[in-house]
Amino acid sequence: MTTTGQKVSSIESTQVPTIECLENLAVRMQEQTNSKFEKFFLPSLLVFSLIVIGFFVVIYSITQDMNRLANTMDYSMSKNMDLMSVSVDNISNDMSQITSSVSSMDNNFAKVNDNMDIIASKLDNLDSMAADLSNMNVKMNILEPMLMNMKEMNNNMSTMVYSMQWMQHDISTMRASFAKPMSMINKMPFPF
Repeated sequence: MTTTGQKVSSIESTQVPTIECLENLAVRMQEQTNSKFEKFFLPSLLVFSLIVIGFFVVIYSITQDMNRLANTMDYSMSKNMDLMSVSVDNISNDMSQITSSVSSMDNNFAKVNDNMDIIASKLDNLDSMAADLSNMNVKMNILEPMLMNMKEMNNNMSTMVYSMQWMQHDISTMRASFAKPMSMINKMPFPF
């Protein structure tokens, strides 16, 4: 029985809250909520509003700038842009041709390099060729007196030819002078 008596006394000691206590509790909770709202939500709402207004100003200024740019553009700009597009396309085609030309030039330079190696090997013989040419020059200097002698011989030969022509003339004259008497002698009846 003692346990039931203790339970009854503990139930009696616990009081049921009254309406007044509940109203006081609601007022205190309202004050706490209002103070939290004023501390956190209102400043964050203000910052968010400022950010939204800033974005609006930026977008408005960009659209105004684009409007001014569109108004100041020349109406023939589209034709010029078309021409520029064609020119860029032509440049692209020319660049491909230039690339192929550069690759063929690279091949040609490789051939030139091979030919230069061949030429370099042949140029190594230039020293011996120069020595041979200097020897030929020395021998040509030796031949110069011989050339002078040959020139003198040529002059003598022309003089001899001239003399031979006179001799031929004289002999033909002499033959003509002997021809008449000899023809008479030939006509004579000698028994030879």
